[in-house]
Amino acid sequence: MKLGLAATALVSALAGFLGAGLFWWLGRTAPAQAQAPSILAAGEIRLTDDGGRTRLLLTLVRGKPRLFMLDNNGEYRLEMGLGESGEPHVWLRDADGAAKVQVALTGRGLPSFTLADQKGRERAVMALSQAGDPTFIMRDPAGKDRVALWRDGKGEGLALADQKGQARLALAVQDGQDPTLTFYKNGEAYQTIK
Repeated sequence: MKLGLAATALVSALAGFLGAGLFWWLGRTAPAQAQAPSILAAGEIRLTDDGGRTRLLLTLVRGKPRLFMLDNNGEYRLEMGLGESGEPHVWLRDADGAAKVQVALTGRGLPSFTLADQKGRERAVMALSQAGDPTFIMRDPAGKDRVALWRDGKGEGLALADQKGQARLALAVQDGQDPTLTFYKNGEAYQTIK
């Protein structure tokens, strides 16, 4: 019994020394570095509400990323994504899913703001030219430009067109000059008043 007790005491003493040495050695090493967060790779990510309805969808459309936010009825109400050339777009949709407002950058990086009617037809467009000059165009239901308002490096103007999209009246003010009012018929100017 005494031998068993002595062996137990020896093993306990050795374990205590080894434990103390290990604790001392671990205390001297640099703290462990946090690992990089995991990468999640998926073809589609969906967030659902308590009822199991998809409310947010992140997916690819023709190889381009697209984010959709859906309402209680499952209609896409907000859409963000990249166009065919990689240009960013944001679409705001009504309760029927029709895109009513579109904000985009063109392939050249120029901003564009478009309003559409109930049938998805572009009715108003505001954009900047390559030189940074603003233009505002209003269209009829047939898609014809009917009113144009612009400002460029020389001045500003307002043009009105008929149902064929042909200019009928233009008011222009060149910087440093008197305004001109020009009348058109069949696309040709026939009278100018200064």
